[in-house]
Amino acid sequence: MAGIFGSNVGVFICSSDNRLDIFDRVLPSVLKYWPDCPYPLYVGLNTKNKSWARVSSLVAEPSEWRTEVLEQISQIPETHVIVILDDYLFLQSVDQQRLAELVTRAISLNLPYLRLLPLRRSLSQRLIRSRTRSTDGIQSIHSRRPFYSGLQIAIWNKEHFASLLKLPGSIWDFEHQQPGIPHYVITDSPPITYRHLVEKGRWLPYAESLFRIAGLSADLGSRPTWPPWINMRLLMDEARFLVLGYANH
Repeated sequence: MAGIFGSNVGVFICSSDNRLDIFDRVLPSVLKYWPDCPYPLYVGLNTKNKSWARVSSLVAEPSEWRTEVLEQISQIPETHVIVILDDYLFLQSVDQQRLAELVTRAISLNLPYLRLLPLRRSLSQRLIRSRTRSTDGIQSIHSRRPFYSGLQIAIWNKEHFASLLKLPGSIWDFEHQQPGIPHYVITDSPPITYRHLVEKGRWLPYAESLFRIAGLSADLGSRPTWPPWINMRLLMDEARFLVLGYANH
């Protein structure tokens, strides 16, 4: 089920040749848990050195991240893209009916960005009703919230996505851009269940176990893995957020 606007949407997996080992290991989870994907699948690379069933390669010369992605998405004919990073491991079947409904709403309401993962909330935020505008499970993101343009899985108006890619900065700078245009997020029932597996070029310690949970090969290849102590840092970051939230929001 693609929905009435399904022909206007493509799925763009953001990758590169130097992360091809990640893409090769994660793509099977997308195909396994989204077998009925009605949208064209694209992957951003630097050369056409491999091919995959159901996936079209979009090639850009190696440069910095924004330039590569801008050139790659310019090759997509659809007006909207569901952007996925190459280390997002799918863990459950995609709720395509729910996703099609969100695609329809994003396009019919002319939303420039609709994040498909609800925002994390601190303990205090869970006790206080949100002051941001909410309509039927979709709310605007507070303009001062970090990761305003976050690269969690989201439906992007392609022109809006391209306009942000034309601004200066790294991929990490990109996620904090606040272009003066409202961005939106769903408040419940995410249609895609996934976890990210790579941090600063290294597998996170839980990557191997998550591949097993997904029913896929747990061979991580030659890419280095963070030592287990990083799990403690991640837990401390999560605990700090639960108590304090974001300091500037």
